Amino acid sequence: MTTYDGSMEWPRLEQYSDQPVFNTKAVVQQTGVPAPTLRAWERRYSLLRPERANNAYRLYSERDIALIHWLKECVDGGMSISHAVALFRHLEEQQRHPAEEDVDTYFDVATPSFQVALNPPEPNTDQFAHTGREASGDYLSAFQPETLKPGRGYPEAYSMQVARAQLIEIFQDMDEQAAQVLMGSMLSFYAVEQVCSELIMPTLWDIGHLWAEGYLTVSVEHFASNFFRAVLTNMFHVTRGPSTGPLVITCCAPGEPHELSVLMLSLLLRRRGVRVVYLGQSIETTGLLHTAKKISPAVICLSLTLPAYLPALMSLGRQLQLMSDRRPLLIYGGQAFAQFPHPENLIPEGVYMHGDLTEITTHIQSIVLEVSVKK
Repeated sequence: MTTYDGSMEWPRLEQYSDQPVFNTKAVVQQTGVPAPTLRAWERRYSLLRPERANNAYRLYSERDIALIHWLKECVDGGMSISHAVALFRHLEEQQRHPAEEDVDTYFDVATPSFQVALNPPEPNTDQFAHTGREASGDYLSAFQPETLKPGRGYPEAYSMQVARAQLIEIFQDMDEQAAQVLMGSMLSFYAVEQVCSELIMPTLWDIGHLWAEGYLTVSVEHFASNFFRAVLTNMFHVTRGPSTGPLVITCCAPGEPHELSVLMLSLLLRRRGVRVVYLGQSIETTGLLHTAKKISPAVICLSLTLPAYLPALMSLGRQLQLMSDRRPLLIYGGQAFAQFPHPENLIPEGVYMHGDLTEITTHIQSIVLEVSVKK
């Protein structure tokens, strides 16, 4: 079922009987899916497992029919059957871990809300080997043996690794002032781009790992996310961008609440001299289309972390393609696409980008420059 925000809901198969009673003809009549298609889905994806009656005819259950209806809705919405199956398996995995899913509505089983929608940094497994107790103090002391407590002042320069550990400790104390002092110090010694890629992103992933292992609470995660969001938003608004030239709109996909990655991208693009309008979380499709027609952006960049909102993004891509005049180029990316073998084929109307944040920024900048030269 498609929700009001464009995401695909779990089909709630558990509420249907798994008793095999319907023959193929009955299933075709109820679902509208031809028999050869049903057999192909059964053979290729092993989702449907009809039993055989004494006469060797297939018998399907109510559960099978509900799943077929759900898959057909995905396909009718523009998704390929292979991607619909991948999405079903992702949602099924979430159902197997209800405790984690119920912790907070922002959490996705595979990707916590605070983990940015770009490739994660390489994990440093050694730093987690020291977490022997039910708190992260041992983890922190493992790579900051001379930790300074908030209020004692900070040295003139930090290694990124030490600053990451100190930030996590500060976040646990909910000490916003200490976090501001530390971030101010790092920004005075390092470029914004380096702080984003070597401090903010790895810190978020460290917090994600610690949360998954039970060393940090959701409250710490929310405090850290809100702190970094405020820092990035402030830097974005105080960075002066050009008032003319090709325009880039950046935002999250419809329904998508996780904005830190696209917010960082917006900041770095503006620092490169690109004219950027940032629209934030969970963009509404009709409003974005209206805006695109009114201000004619050269590029629209959309970020997606939760696979459940992929159908809404695919629909948006098709609607953008129908624009007759001054159609913008759609660029999309995010952690959600790591679940699919060929993400570049999911939205044929757009350009898929992934990898290093700086490289993505450079690529988009070059595209904007090409548009500028053509005009």
